[in-house]
Amino acid sequence: MPLEQRKSEITGYANGSRFATLAYIRHDGSPVLRTLGSFALADYDVIFSTKKGAAKVRDISENNRVSFYFEHDGQELSNWKNALFIGEAHTIEEQRELDWAVGILSDRNPRFKDRIAKGELPNIQLFKVKTRDIEYIDYGKGPGHVEKFTLSKEEEN
Repeated sequence: MPLEQRKSEITGYANGSRFATLAYIRHDGSPVLRTLGSFALADYDVIFSTKKGAAKVRDISENNRVSFYFEHDGQELSNWKNALFIGEAHTIEEQRELDWAVGILSDRNPRFKDRIAKGELPNIQLFKVKTRDIEYIDYGKGPGHVEKFTLSKEEEN
């Protein structure tokens, strides 16, 4: 089934996740996983925030290939679902895009909105992950059922 026909289910699932796991490669070549609560989807792209001084900011600037893993708590195995978005992370610097990203993160995450209201934006680094591939697991369609999608140029925005 084409991705466009599955868009609302897959993005809805990802948006319904309380936390997401960011995977990236550390400066020494080691793989690293970090759980994040400050993220939002914009179509298939993932917007996220972290402290500017966090090691991941430097590490992602050196190797921007990342993935975001979304999974809901308390699932039964027979209906297990998760989604993996793979792409390249880029810092958000341009003011118009920065304002937009702050808006969608604030709408999703009250803690992020509070930090912005307290004037903490200069200490926060925002990223946009341009998603290239999506893997969606849905055991409700059968054990081990995985759908893999590569985004076309039109879907990438």
